[in-house]
Amino acid sequence: MRRVLFEIPLPFLQKCIPIYSYGFMLMVAFLVAVTIARWRAKKEDVNPNKITDLSIYVVFAGILGARIFFIIQFFDDYRDNLLSIFKIYEGGLVYYGGLFAGIVTLFVYVKKHRLPFLKLLDIVTPSIALGLGFGRIGCFLNGCCFGKLAPHVPWAVQFPRTLDKTGLIDGSPAFLHQYELGLVQLSDMHALPVHPTQLYSFLSDIALFFILSIFFKYKKRNGEVLLLFGIIYPVIRFCMELLRGDNPLFFNLFTIAQIISIAMFVVSTVLFTIFRLKAAKVIPAARNYKGNKI
Repeated sequence: MRRVLFEIPLPFLQKCIPIYSYGFMLMVAFLVAVTIARWRAKKEDVNPNKITDLSIYVVFAGILGARIFFIIQFFDDYRDNLLSIFKIYEGGLVYYGGLFAGIVTLFVYVKKHRLPFLKLLDIVTPSIALGLGFGRIGCFLNGCCFGKLAPHVPWAVQFPRTLDKTGLIDGSPAFLHQYELGLVQLSDMHALPVHPTQLYSFLSDIALFFILSIFFKYKKRNGEVLLLFGIIYPVIRFCMELLRGDNPLFFNLFTIAQIISIAMFVVSTVLFTIFRLKAAKVIPAARNYKGNKI
């Protein structure tokens, strides 16, 4: 865990500008995702500059949507200090909130510039998975999105007890969570071992990127890459939630992310099946037309 990645000194002011690892990794995720999306857009005869412009709008909308979703989910943690809502650099984003806000922004942009909506979605979807993976490294360095207790797992991690500038204990999130449950004492230097769910998510998202990139060559209709993402990612997220230790359950059954995952999986599976059935009907019809052509 390393919340501050490095500091930029200001010699004349005798101060330093902290570069937070979470925000830095979000920047890396954005740059990598846009680079891949521009490359794929060029291959698909789509103006790469449109991808860059779109990405900027989507990122701002996505961060806002992800932050709002997080605040709604954990509003009790901010009730007594509303200014903390704006401390995005400390972490606290929910991917589904960002995804929905990003899709709405993309739809508005595509309509305004008369671009092929489904084709554009297929171009950027693998990059979304890749960017999400890099973002999870930021979560790991920040200490958020931690897993459940895993005392017998060899690769489990122990997040440290951290202090603010005044010497008061301000983290890590895993340490504070376990302290509230009475599992650790303030004198302890580390939290108990937990699953490194951030790294699980990173590896899963990278694998998803490659799956979507390979499938891109074999899609039969525009929109299928997005729908395949909508089938696989909810499974990944649902499983990750089973190992996460920071999200509350609703009705002692599922987290909000799991509920959304179930709905997203069902809708995407149905639409993907419909797309494939329609494609299967179109191909024989086209062959028959060519065969009977005089």
